Amino acid sequence: MISTLPLLRRISQGLAAVCGSLLIAGSVLAEGASRTPESPAKGVLWEVVQGGKTAYLFGSVHLAKKSFYPFPEAVQQAYQQADTLAVEVDSSDAQANLKAMPLLMYSGGDKLENHLQKSTWEDLRKTVGAASAQFQPLKPAIVATGLMMGVFSQLGYDPRLGVDLHFIERAKKDKKTVVELESMEFQAQVLGGLSDEEGDAMLAQTLSAMKNGEALRDTQFMIDAWKRGDAETLATIMEDIANKDEGSRKTMKSLLDDRNLPMVEKILSMMDSGKRLFIVVGAGHLSGKNSLTDLLRQRGVQVRQIK
Repeated sequence: MISTLPLLRRISQGLAAVCGSLLIAGSVLAEGASRTPESPAKGVLWEVVQGGKTAYLFGSVHLAKKSFYPFPEAVQQAYQQADTLAVEVDSSDAQANLKAMPLLMYSGGDKLENHLQKSTWEDLRKTVGAASAQFQPLKPAIVATGLMMGVFSQLGYDPRLGVDLHFIERAKKDKKTVVELESMEFQAQVLGGLSDEEGDAMLAQTLSAMKNGEALRDTQFMIDAWKRGDAETLATIMEDIANKDEGSRKTMKSLLDDRNLPMVEKILSMMDSGKRLFIVVGAGHLSGKNSLTDLLRQRGVQVRQIK
């Protein structure tokens, strides 16, 4: 999923092994997706101007394919002019990943089953079978998002080819400064800090969407729109996902809206300090109401998409 947190890369690689059964329900869509001709991605690039200073925002997908690269010349130039790459987190930092993991897990013998509605737990158990025992130490948000990433990994989307990771590795090689807008620990606190009600709603909706094929369809639509550089369609899809039900609205607010304002403050502060920024964040943060682009405009900043 476009809005998935980068921390889940490592977790999804482990979960992918138990997701085979989830592909059965969406087999027609999966086959269609695998047959779709692939081509380099255009992506969604925004120019941000304030006080004569310019920065660039580029939407990331955290799972990608080799065929998505190379990016268009406009994206290459935006990256090359920068002295600083700003990302949500440096997902290449293995130590930060390990430090954050306990925040996504239960302790003291507690387990996932104790925090879910009986119907949600039974749905998970029926869907993944004996593998459900492997999820018992994990909180529901990490299970829901990890399952989605595992399914798409089996469809050829590789977390190791994610757009933000691509630019992190490139920036380090090019000796650019890499700055985190958040931290692994913060992102784990967001996911692990959802209430039982919110976590249950997220997992229940994810399982339902996987079984009826909606998850595969919506995510493929999002990736296709991102590849075309279609910010308007991305905004519509994100709004539709957020408005599916009350649980979805609360979850999207926690995972996107509540994080956007602090990111805007950091971006503007770095621009004021004279840093030449190339900013890579999940594409879901850049489209629609209360997105980074929307909040920047509310602050009087000039924002335009480079198509």
